[in-house]
Amino acid sequence: IGAGLPRTGTASLKSAFEILGFGECLHMETLFNNPQLVDYWVTFFNTGTTDFAALFDGFQSTSDFPGALLYRELLEQYPDVRVVLGVRDPEEWYESARRTVFAFTPQTFSQKLKLLPRKLKSQRFRNIAKTLRLVEVYLWKGFFEGQFLDKAQAIERFQRFNEEVRQYVPADQLLEYRISDGWEPLCSFLDVPIPEQPIPHRNQRAQFIAQLTKMMSSGN
Repeated sequence: IGAGLPRTGTASLKSAFEILGFGECLHMETLFNNPQLVDYWVTFFNTGTTDFAALFDGFQSTSDFPGALLYRELLEQYPDVRVVLGVRDPEEWYESARRTVFAFTPQTFSQKLKLLPRKLKSQRFRNIAKTLRLVEVYLWKGFFEGQFLDKAQAIERFQRFNEEVRQYVPADQLLEYRISDGWEPLCSFLDVPIPEQPIPHRNQRAQFIAQLTKMMSSGN
């Protein structure tokens, strides 16, 4: 389980898990192409459980939202799982999240209205909108209680979440990690050999904004 919140290196960790041989990793970006999975996550958020076999069919790991928010329930379901907590300077994390994931999540009525013509014309865009709705409801309105733009409160919630992970996950099953730490601590923790290729660095801010802008404008 990659338990770090969005913008803590979660896409890079997804790629790292896959390079290390743990199969495909279920990340928020996965949902854009697999909208049927959103319903399993909604059930999971609302009830604390879901059809795990269906949700994780073809996946051996998860990173980023939505799985990170449900690390406790996932740990109860899979008690021997290893948990990687992505960490980052709180100020840097906030600015990155505000300018990327938050900025591209339609939340106001006018923002949603602007997307309506594209949703009516494109199944692909309806899939994107379904995932973004999940982000709006359970991340921005749920986890951050609709107060993400209050920087102090958002950072406090970010830090409190990290501390909750530290307190809840058994120490021998938890690794606090930054992608800049490289392969060694991650591979040691997961008990796998260090690959020859460099560790991936994905979704840096400019790259993320370019990808989301293209997706929101074209649906691709």
